Amino acid sequence: MRFLNNDFNPCQRGFIIPAGCSEMSSKRIPFAGVRKVITQRLSPGFHQALPVALMTEFRADRLLEYRAQKGRPSITACAVKAAALALKKHPEINVTFEGEELIYHEEVNIAVGVDTPKGLRAPVIKDADKKTPEELTRIIDEFAEKGRRGEITLVDQEGHSFTVTNLGMAGVTYFTPIINPPDCAILGVGAIVVKPIISGDKVVIGNVGHLTLVFDHRVIDGMPASRFLNEIKALLENPAELEW
Repeated sequence: MRFLNNDFNPCQRGFIIPAGCSEMSSKRIPFAGVRKVITQRLSPGFHQALPVALMTEFRADRLLEYRAQKGRPSITACAVKAAALALKKHPEINVTFEGEELIYHEEVNIAVGVDTPKGLRAPVIKDADKKTPEELTRIIDEFAEKGRRGEITLVDQEGHSFTVTNLGMAGVTYFTPIINPPDCAILGVGAIVVKPIISGDKVVIGNVGHLTLVFDHRVIDGMPASRFLNEIKALLENPAELEW
């Protein structure tokens, strides 16, 4: 087999497996264990739901100042608190789809995506609306430590009605997370970046954050979802209100 580009050899790079290429090797492992459990748990959030994504930016300068003044509560914690307060104001989003029933919740219990050596986990913060960003930061840090030790249990991941996941620390701006059943919506938090911003008739340099709300259109319509996302945006742009 001849290649036009001498630097490109699929036998070496692994792009194709041509006949007679003896340099290729492979490893087969069963699709089982944690990855299979994660797939089974999240599949209804993609295959049964009708997922729709809304994306927006928010001015993050005040949020960064707030963090500096308050001992640097995490961005994830601030997003969880903003989502929790928004859920109290927009209870039509605080809903789970279980069997053939829609259950609207008074309590605000939010699952938080945690990366672990054994895969994604989503432990739950109970009554997130009643906790300060500092308290939420400590809880999320404890989840992360439990995740590193492989100690997050199924019980830790039960009883949620909304989920927040943050890939901003990985440099991701926008992404569309899969709804975490039985929830009907999930918030993806992206990176805060420095960029030019049009302010009136001027262009200024500022910090901009990124949010994606994915919701199940079987249960939630676009306008209520938009109002909910804009409420989160307003809270993050005015972080003093996160103290409520």
